[in-house]
Amino acid sequence: MALIIVADDLTGACDAGTLFAGKAPVPVTVWPDPPVAAEVAVVDTESRRLDRAAATDRVSDAAAQRAGATSWFKKIDSTLRGHVGAEIVALLQATRTPSAVACPAFPSEGRTVLDRVLRVDGTAAAHVVDLIRSESDRPLAWIPLAEVRAGVAALAVRLARLAGMIAVADAETDDDLDTIVGAALALDPVPLLAGSAGLAQPLAERLGLHAGCATLPGGRWLIIAGSLHPATRRQIAAAGRAGLHVLATADAEHADVGDAAATLAREAASLLATESFDLIVLTGGDTAVAFYRTLGAARIDLVGAPGPGLALGYLRAPGYPALPVLTKAGGFGPPELFVSLRKEAMT
Repeated sequence: MALIIVADDLTGACDAGTLFAGKAPVPVTVWPDPPVAAEVAVVDTESRRLDRAAATDRVSDAAAQRAGATSWFKKIDSTLRGHVGAEIVALLQATRTPSAVACPAFPSEGRTVLDRVLRVDGTAAAHVVDLIRSESDRPLAWIPLAEVRAGVAALAVRLARLAGMIAVADAETDDDLDTIVGAALALDPVPLLAGSAGLAQPLAERLGLHAGCATLPGGRWLIIAGSLHPATRRQIAAAGRAGLHVLATADAEHADVGDAAATLAREAASLLATESFDLIVLTGGDTAVAFYRTLGAARIDLVGAPGPGLALGYLRAPGYPALPVLTKAGGFGPPELFVSLRKEAMT
């Protein structure tokens, strides 16, 4: 089996891919580099901020670069940012897969799908079917929670009847997501699975590739935070009070995310030229990819997840030793996340 995970930003690529590192590190590359030849590999197309046509082309080209892959997973944002429908269709067409099953739920991080509506911490955020339909000419179907909870066998029968369609499934718990994955894997051909790290985890478990909880190194940490999400701002404020070394944008209200990330990446590279750190923490997809590109990295080798939405790996860049990096999407985690992780690493 050769599984390729296609993501539209780097932190999403990492938090999904790291779940499959149970037997070997999972390599992540960033567009325009192709996926690495491995049992499981991840490619970040960096297409979230592109227009729809450009995003579609990126996904199609990424699939063409690994035409020999036997399995594909479309990583989508758990809050449905980006061109979700268009990228699912592009991957279906490029891989000649007839059907897809989509569910962005990530229950451990407060993302659920009920009655076709994505809810974040209980608040309605988006109508999943309508959003995908707005960028897709494929027929869509909805699988309500009751049908998911009918079990793997019954759901597989239902999915078989939806051949040629994109099926959007409700899910409220990790068990619901496991049922969706089990039903999909029971079919031949297996439909394209499209979801967040919440859906990737049961897939990794059922394939026997799930990584255990990764242990973070102690020593000196450098936190680089270009994300303007309130969750990240609270986390870096707590980290600063705890004495951790933080590079972050000073003006969250007026800063441009891309410019801020590029500036922080240059500052971090200058710092690394004179100081050493045992862990680099990258929060926000723009921050992570700016750091990756500033150092001229070739890939990140993922080794496991210290917690939901987190990914530990080693960044491989010419002229640098393998750099331990921890990635986190901007909107995940409690205020004391970095402080708590640091305490655990030091015990």
